[in-house]
Amino acid sequence: MFIFILSRVLSAWFAFILPSFATFKALSRRPLSDSDIQKWSIYWAVIGVFVAFEYLAEWLISWLPFYWELKTMFLLFLSLPQTQGSTYIYHTYLQPVFIKNEANLDAGIVAIQRDVLAFVQERLTALWNMLWNLATKNQAQGQTSAQPGSQWSQLFSPELVHSALDAFRPRGTNSDASRNLQLQGSNAAARGSHASLVSENGSTENTPSFPVPQHYE
Repeated sequence: MFIFILSRVLSAWFAFILPSFATFKALSRRPLSDSDIQKWSIYWAVIGVFVAFEYLAEWLISWLPFYWELKTMFLLFLSLPQTQGSTYIYHTYLQPVFIKNEANLDAGIVAIQRDVLAFVQERLTALWNMLWNLATKNQAQGQTSAQPGSQWSQLFSPELVHSALDAFRPRGTNSDASRNLQLQGSNAAARGSHASLVSENGSTENTPSFPVPQHYE
């Protein structure tokens, strides 16, 4: 673990941070120094190829003994001004390969970019169609499930409930109640007059009786 952390720190400092700052100084100096620009352009070209190779092959070779130590030593060899390993590797290996295969590399890069763009567009189109189909399907299901609810709301609307209650409400309730009150009042008046006659005559003989009106429904 200690060797791993030490290798990471040394590589980050000498292979990336210091060269990046040196490139900034070379670009900000006026007039520009062609030698410095060329030197750091060569360095970043070599580092780019190394990082690309590392991304593709590190998971295969990282288990080798002393891998991190060898990697750190190689990065120091590329970046240190005492060794100038990046200049040596560029002029010895990269430049001849690039010059020999420049046309094929250009055509391959264009083809790869075109294929990747077509693939991404196809996948995005398929994803959009899938999401659109799901959205329309859910919307259709929501409308179908909402129809019974609307029918129930129409069935139990306040207007229909009010009309149903009116259908079962007794008709003429107020008039019947007033008529019953009138009958009760006439009965009470008849009983009162009969009682006064009894008290005057002292008996109920020859006392005219008044028929009590009755209400027959």
